[in-house]
Amino acid sequence: MKKIINIGGKDYTMQSSALTQFKYRDMTGRKLMQDINKIKDLREKNDDILAVLDDFLEILLQITYVMIIESDVKQVGSFEDFLKGIEKLFDDVKWVDEVIDLAVTPISGGNQGNPQQFAK
Repeated sequence: MKKIINIGGKDYTMQSSALTQFKYRDMTGRKLMQDINKIKDLREKNDDILAVLDDFLEILLQITYVMIIESDVKQVGSFEDFLKGIEKLFDDVKWVDEVIDLAVTPISGGNQGNPQQFAK
């Protein structure tokens, strides 16, 4: 599935497919669904966002980057170049949920909720 998501005033076309989880693992060395569950847990269980912000942002931005690359590698250069291009991460936070929802779409079939429930 492809979707245009605006981050910091810039539109990025992102794609999520069965390939996404493998590209994510190749690029980060971690499993996509474990990291998605981790950022969901960080959001739900921590009142002090500053205490978890580093982990949350690292995972979220890596997921975002992988889906941008999957859609069209020409949109951004390296991960560092992608990060340099974002001037305002949280003027509008709608993109955070959009990225997470898009990332789980191939696994959940578009259903919202815990992606692990679909793996049973």
